[in-house]
Amino acid sequence: MSRLADHISAYDYTWLLSDSRWAWEFLRRNPEFLEDSSLPSARELSFAPACHQITLVRPRGSQALAERWGLAFFPDPDDSGLEADAFWSGGLYPRRVHMQVSPSGPNESCEFYDRTVGICRITHFTDLAGREQFLLKGNGCVIQVFCTGMSLLAREPVKLSFIIDSLDEFQVKLKTLQRAQRVYDPQAEADIPDWTRHSLALRNALVALDCHDAELSYYETAVFIYGEGRAREAWDSPSRAMKDEMKRALARGRELRDGGYATLLGPVEHALSLA
Repeated sequence: MSRLADHISAYDYTWLLSDSRWAWEFLRRNPEFLEDSSLPSARELSFAPACHQITLVRPRGSQALAERWGLAFFPDPDDSGLEADAFWSGGLYPRRVHMQVSPSGPNESCEFYDRTVGICRITHFTDLAGREQFLLKGNGCVIQVFCTGMSLLAREPVKLSFIIDSLDEFQVKLKTLQRAQRVYDPQAEADIPDWTRHSLALRNALVALDCHDAELSYYETAVFIYGEGRAREAWDSPSRAMKDEMKRALARGRELRDGGYATLLGPVEHALSLA
């Protein structure tokens, strides 16, 4: 199934994606993953709306098949990186935010909780072992958080505290928390994408993959990305720069789709070994 959009601007949302959300964009194009996610066992989940913009998710049975792909359960493959409820496993994705849940004192409020539920869409997941995680979505940002301590669903009031587990991960977690601040920034949304070299390379790899699945040639892929005038000029010139760029983009897209997405989630040694 081709996911090619009508125009390159339809991919503009991807400039906001963190690497973990990029990983989802490539995985949801994997034919074997799509086959697994369509099986009846993939739908053994309970979704229930709660207060505010919170959705509670519970598995009705084992999610071993989803865990093969590094996920807690199968999200909807039609959902983009900004919308999908993609919970990555801790072994594969060490950059998850860790929060300690503890009872709040008399007349004590939790600023993080109070601000978050007011502006974010939240998906709360409890696995069969009772472990809790949630996704915060807002302003083009998605943050995955895992919790220890009390249950977030306890009847008594709770407070949340950020945990840094070791000095080795301090800088990594700090960058994640800095990115999480975007959720609370009312000015965060931008009309014009602010591409980095990294995000633009990933976008072009994704586009090249979609163009190939739609049976477009390298030249047609270049037209889709750069426009007909620039692509024609490059194709008619003696330089092979753009032609080689299209080949590299497709090769990278295939690599990420077919298992390499795991390298976007953490160090290479955490990558999945997919049969």
